[in-house]
Amino acid sequence: MAFSQGFDVDDFLESKMTQELIQNLIDVMDIAHNQRAELTELLPPLQEAQDQIRYSKTESCQNLTDYFDKVKENVIENINKRLSHLLSKVESIANEALEPLRQCEDVINQSLAAAARIMQDGKALLNNNPADNIEGLVKFKDNPDIKALSSIPEVPSLPDVPYITIEVSSELDEKLAEFISQEGRILERAPVQIIDIIERPGGLTVKWSEIDEEIEPGDFCLEFTSGSIKFDSKSVTFHSSYKGPATSHTVRHLRTNMPYSFRVRCRCENSNKWSAWSVPRVAMTTIPHYEWSMGNLEYDTSNENKTATRTNEGETKVLYSSSNSYLAGGCVTFRLLDAGESSPLDGVGLSIDNQDTTTLQRENAVFLTTRGCVFVNGQEMKNKLPDLTKGTKLNVETEVLSSGKIRVSLEVQDKAVTFDWKINEELNITQLAGMGMGGSSDKQLYFGIIFSHEDWKIGVE
Repeated sequence: MAFSQGFDVDDFLESKMTQELIQNLIDVMDIAHNQRAELTELLPPLQEAQDQIRYSKTESCQNLTDYFDKVKENVIENINKRLSHLLSKVESIANEALEPLRQCEDVINQSLAAAARIMQDGKALLNNNPADNIEGLVKFKDNPDIKALSSIPEVPSLPDVPYITIEVSSELDEKLAEFISQEGRILERAPVQIIDIIERPGGLTVKWSEIDEEIEPGDFCLEFTSGSIKFDSKSVTFHSSYKGPATSHTVRHLRTNMPYSFRVRCRCENSNKWSAWSVPRVAMTTIPHYEWSMGNLEYDTSNENKTATRTNEGETKVLYSSSNSYLAGGCVTFRLLDAGESSPLDGVGLSIDNQDTTTLQRENAVFLTTRGCVFVNGQEMKNKLPDLTKGTKLNVETEVLSSGKIRVSLEVQDKAVTFDWKINEELNITQLAGMGMGGSSDKQLYFGIIFSHEDWKIGVE
């Protein structure tokens, strides 16, 4: 191979190697920079984990000290009560047994005194010519103390009177020591923990699971409070949200972008004793609560647009939600706060769009009439639900299946209907994008109502 005049191969190789070394240096520094950034991000959660251990250690030590101090006070108090009771019992037995003996002693002393008086009177008569003192002898004969001389009180024998003794358990110390040695258990973690919190419109769905396989919970208790609570503090007031056997619950009516802290505990079946609380979990919802659209002549909205009331104006039209805010896989509840005159095509439904304002009994919609009839894509099902009347609550839950269908469950007055809803695939691109189906498994739906007569009032949550 020929090289141009003046070209130095060694210099070229050296320059190339230098560039490679510099590039290697830059690459290593970039890796180090990324590594430092990732490691730095790990420090806050690591510190939080250490804080949790230290806090829980201090709190547990204090709780143990307080508990056993209280136990000692109660034990001493109960021992003193028992001792006082037994001493009182001894005193009562002794007093009850001594009373007849004291009475017997009084009788004997009285008889001794009478006998001494008689002997003294008799001796005086004998020493002063008794034959010349007939009156004194007659008076002596009639002395009432003489009649008592033949009465000797009965004194009980020693076996017939109490000899007070005590009987105590020689094993009390051992039993107490054994019982105390088994009192208390140190848990690294509470037996149930919150595993996930999912954002919902105006709420959060909290999911939990038991982590102690030896415990079979029968009930769970979920509580929450506003603010970010890292540790279970006694100074914070939590509010009860759910009690029951389910392992998830949706907490509604929460403010958006505001942190809330949740904790959960459990108890076994046939037991009133609750377990320790789980570690508090903090979450917030950024999704506004469900709302009805505003500005419709046919409906008035109130309560932050969560309540819609049919007016006496306008034509019979569908009132949709303000957006396709219902995400399939969640739940939505409709409450009939008031009811008016019912028509066959009145009711509540879900839809993939809000274009048709004339009816919900149509394609790409699920519709429940006020008379309990269920329509899927415009076709009526055989199963019916109870009528929607004042005070009725309609729960709607959905699940997205792998086939693309949506499993829908409608529940009214503890009676439910479940079916698979097949969405028409011949949708335009705008509708598909609106449902979140363009490369995403999320299906966002509208909910709607339609009433022909005034006074119907329905809330959504």
